[in-house]
Amino acid sequence: MENDWIKLEGASRMVMKDPTLGVLFVDGGEESRTLLSRLGDISGKIRIVDVSKNGLRGWLLMEYGTTEVPLLVTENSILSGVKNIMEFLEKLAR
Repeated sequence: MENDWIKLEGASRMVMKDPTLGVLFVDGGEESRTLLSRLGDISGKIRIVDVSKNGLRGWLLMEYGTTEVPLLVTENSILSGVKNIMEFLEKLAR
């Protein structure tokens, strides 16, 4: 439990680490809908962001060099496409 807390640079107190596996960027397209329907229980461990709202697609291009969705960003990986994302998540589940 002790390792679940970190002190952010410049912060005066400890904060809990983010328990999510990563951020999944989606839109209302067919691939995004397919992936979201296949996530099952793991969806609670992934932060889901709809880039079709509030100009986030442009930010996605600036931050990650692509507007292709679905896009999963983890601490160590950036994966795009339903097949690649599902393969990654299936490996984690093992």
